[in-house]
Amino acid sequence: MKKRMYAVTLAASVVLTGCASVPDLSDKDSEMISQYIAGAVLNGSDNYKYAFNYDKSLLEPTPVPTPEPAPEPETGEQKPGSTSPGTVMAGNQGGSGNSQAGGSTMPVTQKASLSEVYNVAGISVNPVSYETKKNIITSYSSIYADNGKKLVIVSFRFKNTSSGAKKVNLARKDISYSLTIGGESYGAPMFTIAEGDMLSFNEKIAAGKSKKGVLIFQVDSSVKVKNIVVKAVKGNKEATVSVK
Repeated sequence: MKKRMYAVTLAASVVLTGCASVPDLSDKDSEMISQYIAGAVLNGSDNYKYAFNYDKSLLEPTPVPTPEPAPEPETGEQKPGSTSPGTVMAGNQGGSGNSQAGGSTMPVTQKASLSEVYNVAGISVNPVSYETKKNIITSYSSIYADNGKKLVIVSFRFKNTSSGAKKVNLARKDISYSLTIGGESYGAPMFTIAEGDMLSFNEKIAAGKSKKGVLIFQVDSSVKVKNIVVKAVKGNKEATVSVK
């Protein structure tokens, strides 16, 4: 077929240009050339209503098929911003309460009394007073403030209101404390060996009797200490008390 196409092209160029020599052709090739030339001439005539019918695909290159893209393997990974079916986007979905980034909800703190925070049946807890000192010296302990600091000692009363003795062990209560003066926070209390230190308080209180507990904080010597606020937190319960 390629030889025939070559012959057709060569013969057409000879007819149109009138130059070059023509190789010997078979009768069939000569007939094809004659039909092609005659058809080309007749196709240009307005009075010729029939088109010259020949296989035009021989003059066009065979198209190369375009391969289809292979499907992407399923890896379980998602593109940024996409969601899988049934997935609920994190965030506030109309619920109540405080929320953090990512949609998680912070536990709600409940206001409570000191007695509710300590949660010892038959024991009431109340603030009594506060005082400031440079040091606390007893027969078995000595507690000193750092340079440029002073101690703030806050006293509480634990009273047994039941008809029997009560054991009060605050060391296992996991209670956190903080001190605020004039709206400014001064952090957690010191852990000491002072008598009644509530960070290690573990006492047996007889029926109807009371025992003293203390929290010892440290602040700058220049701070004017008055109308202090102590906060006690356990779990989701928070007690805030003013001490004058």
